[in-house]
Amino acid sequence: MSLIKHTNRFVPLNDFDVLANRMNRLFGDTGLGNLTYASNWVPPVSVEEKGEEILLTAELPGMAEDAVEINLENNVLTISGEKRESREEGEPGGKYHLVERSFGSFRRSFTLPRTVRADGITADFEHGLLTVRLPKAEEAVSRKIEVSRRES
Repeated sequence: MSLIKHTNRFVPLNDFDVLANRMNRLFGDTGLGNLTYASNWVPPVSVEEKGEEILLTAELPGMAEDAVEINLENNVLTISGEKRESREEGEPGGKYHLVERSFGSFRRSFTLPRTVRADGITADFEHGLLTVRLPKAEEAVSRKIEVSRRES
């Protein structure tokens, strides 16, 4: 039996990036700005607006908490990490007949809306799910300013 290697269909190609950029320009701002990624595999992510916060949840099965890094720079939140194939040290290499699991490094970046309070961002990692909580800032209240006439 020969090895059948799984090709990750989620790996971005340049043509798809160009198409995604055109779609972003066509439909305008979705509230989270442009979403970018660069990786060998792309973990699925969901973004949900819930009351006073935005929840970003990434599926990272088989990863350890210390293998995930989250950075915020210039209003861009970046989640990165590396998922390694697990083999015990000294264990002889087996012969795979089918490989559908994805391994390697990943990086996802999200441009945050200005309504997110950067100082209140928190993250939890449990059972392979990374949840990043992005609290919303109180929006500035608009008010009408009366113009008074100055008498000279």
